[in-house]
Amino acid sequence: MAYADQVPGARRFTTIAGVALIHGIIGYAFVTGMVVDVVRGVTRTLETTNVPLPVEPPPQPPKELPKLEQQQQAVTTTATPVVDVPRPVQPTYFELPELVPFDPLPSATGTPQPQPQPSVTPVSKAMGVRTRGVRSDWITNDDYPPAAIRAEEQGTVAIAVAVDADGRVSSCTVTQSSGSAALDQATCRLYAKRARFDAARDDGGARVASTYRDRVRWQLPR
Repeated sequence: MAYADQVPGARRFTTIAGVALIHGIIGYAFVTGMVVDVVRGVTRTLETTNVPLPVEPPPQPPKELPKLEQQQQAVTTTATPVVDVPRPVQPTYFELPELVPFDPLPSATGTPQPQPQPSVTPVSKAMGVRTRGVRSDWITNDDYPPAAIRAEEQGTVAIAVAVDADGRVSSCTVTQSSGSAALDQATCRLYAKRARFDAARDDGGARVASTYRDRVRWQLPR
């Protein structure tokens, strides 16, 4: 059971009233103290002093300068920089070669002249007639004419042999006789029968007829 239930009604009322009074006193003291502090803070007097401000004189109109001074002030002077000028270099003169005059170009309105083309020399393929095979086998001592042996004839025969484009002998001519008709005839006959040639060629390389010249020496066998 609570303590308030054990106290009689009169004492409980007295107790409650006493507690309320104590709270009231405490509250009053608290409020009163604050009011006193606020009033003390408000009752302070703020003292002010008037300080006079300086009065500036009105601006004076600009003094009009003479026209000559205005022009001098308007001109902006700049300092002239000092430039280090190098000393002039002595020029060197050279003698030019003599110019060769040339023909003027034809007029653009005229007929253009054909320009000469550089001449190109073609490579020649010309080649003379050449023997084919062993020349010494064409005439041997076995071919010595018996009539010339009996007559003891010997000597040198010069001939000119015509060779066609196929390399064959077409004719034979004695250009220098050996003094023996038998030896001259035997020489042309054997050349026409046994001689072989590579035909001559012209500048373009084509085979052409030509002449082959030779000398044959006949000497009696021992």
